[in-house]
Amino acid sequence: MEAERDEELLRIALSRGIFFHSSEVFSDNVAGFWDYGPIGVRILNNLLEQWRQTVYSMNGLEISGSVILPRIVLQASGHEDNFFDMEIKCNKCGTVYRVDKLLEEKDSSKNFEGLTEEEYLKYIKEYSIKCSKCGGELDGIKKFGTMFPVKVGDDLEAYLRPEACQSIFLDFKRVFEAYGKKLPMAIAQVGKAFRNEISPRNNLLRQREFYQNDIEIFFIEDDFKVEEDYKINVYDKKDKDLTAIGIKDALSKGVIKSSVTAYGISKIHGFLLNVGFKNENIRYRKLYEDKAFYSKESFDVEIRKQDLWVELIACNNRGEHDLLSYEKYGAKGLRVDGKIPQIFEISMGTDRLFYLLLFSSFRKDEQRAWLSMNSIISPFKAAVFPLVSKDDLDVKANSLFESSKYKNNILYSDNGSIGKRYRRAEEVGIKIAFTVDYDTMKDDTITVRESDSMKQFRIDSNKMDMVIFESALNDFEGLRKKYEYH
Repeated sequence: MEAERDEELLRIALSRGIFFHSSEVFSDNVAGFWDYGPIGVRILNNLLEQWRQTVYSMNGLEISGSVILPRIVLQASGHEDNFFDMEIKCNKCGTVYRVDKLLEEKDSSKNFEGLTEEEYLKYIKEYSIKCSKCGGELDGIKKFGTMFPVKVGDDLEAYLRPEACQSIFLDFKRVFEAYGKKLPMAIAQVGKAFRNEISPRNNLLRQREFYQNDIEIFFIEDDFKVEEDYKINVYDKKDKDLTAIGIKDALSKGVIKSSVTAYGISKIHGFLLNVGFKNENIRYRKLYEDKAFYSKESFDVEIRKQDLWVELIACNNRGEHDLLSYEKYGAKGLRVDGKIPQIFEISMGTDRLFYLLLFSSFRKDEQRAWLSMNSIISPFKAAVFPLVSKDDLDVKANSLFESSKYKNNILYSDNGSIGKRYRRAEEVGIKIAFTVDYDTMKDDTITVRESDSMKQFRIDSNKMDMVIFESALNDFEGLRKKYEYH
């Protein structure tokens, strides 16, 4: 069922130009690289605008760092020594798999990272895992380095950054000096990161080139205040227990140890609810032995994808590790009043956010498939259509479109039948559509149609912009009661 839903969503994505394989005009294009089309870019930009509002609520500052980093940076961060996956190969056809992900697909309750070769082979045998392509035996586990090396000039060694957050750590000194010399300070970034995945699949969920949007909070004193006390679902993997608990209550009871973690979780939870995820489909998985060795406290934010939970955001109290590691490799001026700042991280997979929101918005019935999206995220706030492209209906519809103050956020189309235009708008997540018909020419009213229910009512055409504005604030029935023409 989940696979069918993925396939149907991919069909819509390809046919409507939301996202698609990079270099798809060539048959031997490389897996793990995807492009966003015009509709996808609009949705992505709307998501990032809401994320930026979260950054601004933290008085955060946004930077944009280089994607190429000198080798010493990745040595200091520990990536050069530790950034690898374990691969396993089919003895028959030679297909290569990332062994921990292969095992997670069989048993999502266990953490399979960091095991020995013998332990991996034991689990492969225990779960009777064969090659999915030819059914052959899997064997021959070895390390696979996941960073992309780059030559700069003739001989300077560098890497494409495997994590976007390194740019924030590197730029901390400059930003701190230029913007007030005061902690705590939140610095954010949206940018590309690169990982040479063994076998990228699941479309946007696992790529070799991908966006991350990170927020790094630099602080000395852990005395943060929780502004919005949401009730969240905390999953304790150790006890296999899911608890619904308020953030402040979780902090006072020790479920969350540090106030900076509680503060960060509150901010990110508000963001997820705002863009359209339901509370019951969000959980915070508390990490123990599977957290990074340097982390004081870690939670993975996971989103329900039917029967699976998919990691979307890493919330890590990284302590002094990053800046202290830089200092040990010769970086200067990172201390504030003689102390190394600690860092709390909110690191989100942007493409995962995009895909999981589309997946959770996907609806299907016997007649159609469509995206039921929050209007602040959908690619257009509304659509304007003439019933037919004749008898001046198209002239009137185009005039309404051109005169709207939301013109740049409205889809106008007079191509094809009105039914097909409704379907095209629904498939990309446009919530409301205005239609100019023959009654419009008599009384200057137009219909308003909602994608989810397919219900409609009439309004004065001069109230179109008011309805667009309030569609983000009211449900369709509320709009009908307020604006229906009588």
